[in-house]
Amino acid sequence: MTTKLTLSIEKKTIERAKILSLKRGKSISKIVEDYLNSITDKEEKRGSAVEKLSGVLKNRVPATEGWKDAKESYLKKKHGV
Repeated sequence: MTTKLTLSIEKKTIERAKILSLKRGKSISKIVEDYLNSITDKEEKRGSAVEKLSGVLKNRVPATEGWKDAKESYLKKKHGV
């Protein structure tokens, strides 16, 4: 289902969009829709990647231990110090 959307855009940008529209054979509405879909898809993927990575790190460093202390402990264990 499509819905109308009113935007305020600089006149020069609209002129450039019309030229692009003719070159691509797509309406400006379709170009804008495709662009918005692409950036929202990227944002959703980025968010899910961060969630996955945060799950990997969960419970790796005790809450009472800071990152510097955790790094120092890791390096000591790694190098047998």
